[in-house]
Amino acid sequence: MKKINLRSVRYSPGYCDMRGESHSVTLGQNKDGSWVMECRDRRMHSSPTVVVTYEVAPEAVEEFEAFVIRKRVLSLGKRPKSGLFATDYSPWSYSIDCNKTRFGRTVSDYCRFSEYQKYSGSDRELLKELNSRLMGLKGNKLSETEEE
Repeated sequence: MKKINLRSVRYSPGYCDMRGESHSVTLGQNKDGSWVMECRDRRMHSSPTVVVTYEVAPEAVEEFEAFVIRKRVLSLGKRPKSGLFATDYSPWSYSIDCNKTRFGRTVSDYCRFSEYQKYSGSDRELLKELNSRLMGLKGNKLSETEEE
């Protein structure tokens, strides 16, 4: 099993963006090194973006890293494109930024996968579990702000 060190995970659910709607969840570290989850939501262009920040336990991040390694989540980025496309729609997507150790050297790795790729039935089950585990990392709410 290869060792990885997560730097960030970003998830955006699929949604219609014709009116400027946007949603995202980002797991990452604050300037002080503590793990947080930032949820950003906007209903339309004229609406403010609501940013809610949650604390995330370092142990929970370690368990999530182990899950990503054990289930080979990064391999989902190698699935072929599906050929599907919809206008005025933002597909769901995941972006995972991490460091990997290869041959004794640490290298940066970036993986992205989205709705417009071909997934098997077991891949779809893994995606459900990934989403559940990522959302399950939320701890106590730290702050809620609005951005114009």
